[in-house]
Amino acid sequence: MSYSRRYHERIAVRYSGSKTVSYPASQHGGSHTVYYDGTTYEDINVNINVDTNPFDKSVAGCNASVSALTGAVVATEAAQIASIDANSKKVAGTIVNGFFDYIRSEISQQVMELSQNIDAHLLHLRELAKNCIAKQKQMEIDYNRISNRYLKIFDDLNKELENRIFALDKPAFVFKRNIDSHSDRTSDNDLVSTVAVFGREGGELQAKISASVAKKRALNAINKANIFLWKQKKLQSTINQSMLNKSVDATRFSPVCFVETSDDKNPTVRNVYQAGFLPKINQNELVEKFKSQPWSNGTKEQKDNIQRYFNSEVSNAYTSANKHDERVKETLVKIFNINSIKFV
Repeated sequence: MSYSRRYHERIAVRYSGSKTVSYPASQHGGSHTVYYDGTTYEDINVNINVDTNPFDKSVAGCNASVSALTGAVVATEAAQIASIDANSKKVAGTIVNGFFDYIRSEISQQVMELSQNIDAHLLHLRELAKNCIAKQKQMEIDYNRISNRYLKIFDDLNKELENRIFALDKPAFVFKRNIDSHSDRTSDNDLVSTVAVFGREGGELQAKISASVAKKRALNAINKANIFLWKQKKLQSTINQSMLNKSVDATRFSPVCFVETSDDKNPTVRNVYQAGFLPKINQNELVEKFKSQPWSNGTKEQKDNIQRYFNSEVSNAYTSANKHDERVKETLVKIFNINSIKFV
């Protein structure tokens, strides 16, 4: 936009100098020098007209160019941001897909390897199963053949043993044969009426035997009931002695097992076993206390209690009447020696 400015200023102008003046010959003639000095003032008026139209036009053009450049920069920045976002998403998606593809391929490879190993093991197990079945069949055949051979041997031995026993006790067997024949003869002839007498006497004898067996069983039941009641009473007494009806500070007791073993090849080994709820106790200290503890043979009451408890446990553990259990029970009773137990 064009504009005008007007400036007014009064300027002081100082002057000084000299001037030689010659005058014509007259009476005397000659020259005269005149000196002057002073200040004069001058009014100065300045009118300035500024034409800004070209500048304004250039500024407007520059503004338009800058606006266009700003729009281009903004558009470029937006396009760059969109491009970076899209490229980052592509890169991220490629990385994630690549990672999962890699993991998937690894898992598939491992699954394939495991499947091959499993198939190989299954084939091996099938071969082993076939071998086991073949071995079982062969063992059955061998067992049947061997058992038949030994059965034949035992049958021959039984027959030979029977013949020898018959030869040794021939009079007894002959007497038994004669008795059987006499019994058959008495039951097949007119003396059959005598069977009634023997039947009555046999019935009475069988009744007495049955009554005796029942009494024996009742006595055993009464003894077992007495033992049970005695154990229950002793347990109740022990519980009553061990329990307190009020909450007080007390000492808890727990059994500790001390085992000492030795043989010809190994030196003496000592071990201590204690309950898990107790704090760990020094094993060497316990061993020294056990070694220094005075031991005695105990009283008759203590031995009777232990013997009674041992017999009860053995009877409860082996209730079957087969020969194996009876043999094991007899062996345990023979091994157990109450006199070898020491008491504190």
